[in-house]
Amino acid sequence: MSGKRKERRREQPALEARDRGQYEKRGYLYDDFRMFHLRDTVERSFQFHYHDFYKILILLGGSVTYNVEGKAYPLRPYDIVLVGRGEIHRPEVSFGEPYERVIFYISEEYLERHRGSDYDLAECFARAGKEGCSVLRFQALVNTGLMDIVSRIERNGDRGEYAASLYARVLFTEFMILLNRACRDTAECFSRNVSYNQKMIHLLQYINTHLGEELTIEDLAEHFYVSKYHMMRQFKEETGYTIHQYITEKRVLEARKLLAAGMSATKVCFACGFRDYSTFSRAFKARMDRLPSQVPREEGL
Repeated sequence: MSGKRKERRREQPALEARDRGQYEKRGYLYDDFRMFHLRDTVERSFQFHYHDFYKILILLGGSVTYNVEGKAYPLRPYDIVLVGRGEIHRPEVSFGEPYERVIFYISEEYLERHRGSDYDLAECFARAGKEGCSVLRFQALVNTGLMDIVSRIERNGDRGEYAASLYARVLFTEFMILLNRACRDTAECFSRNVSYNQKMIHLLQYINTHLGEELTIEDLAEHFYVSKYHMMRQFKEETGYTIHQYITEKRVLEARKLLAAGMSATKVCFACGFRDYSTFSRAFKARMDRLPSQVPREEGL
């Protein structure tokens, strides 16, 4: 489940979706979770991208500003970045020192299985959404406890001992329990050290809550009382992508969720704001490498 530290290792597993000029969907996850300990010493750039799973990043070293859905977070060592499924993100790194981090990829299925009457291991992600903040900043005592478990997961993967994969799952579940407890118990754990364009955040929020409606550039500009050309230019500068690309990507992600829940492909098409089924089918196939009718019901649940 865990990956050894390597210089210049890519952030995603080997398989990677083709870049079609849209947001890049990176990484495929076939396990409950994957862990990577990465350390980049040579300058490189990172593109905006998203994942089909959840992501936790712990910064160990480097000068990094992490961008998540239009907000930029200057990070400190041991800050924890929570990235939800389908959220557009990227780090901006100043390579005066190595960029070192631990990353966990977490499947939706794992989080669904670990939800009970008195616990929900996805609560930290839900709280991040409610707080409008993607970065956790804890006191040293909490950081020490969490990093101790991370080190044990990494050592367990290196040793190849009896039932190593089972023990890794146990340790990771312990990590998630302690992380969620800390979110509940620690006052002001969500970092407020963030910069963003307020109007751009309102635009992103509006788009994500109105995906089933017609979202033309003209209508958006009129709704927010801005020039459409200024809005398009600013959106591109803030996110790296066009408004049309962002809307289409988010509609496809919502469509996959509804298809997995059992809604018919025809109903999903119009529920997600597509004007006709052929347009929906092409957009879905281009991003998911499958037709809407080929999405298994259990996927994403």
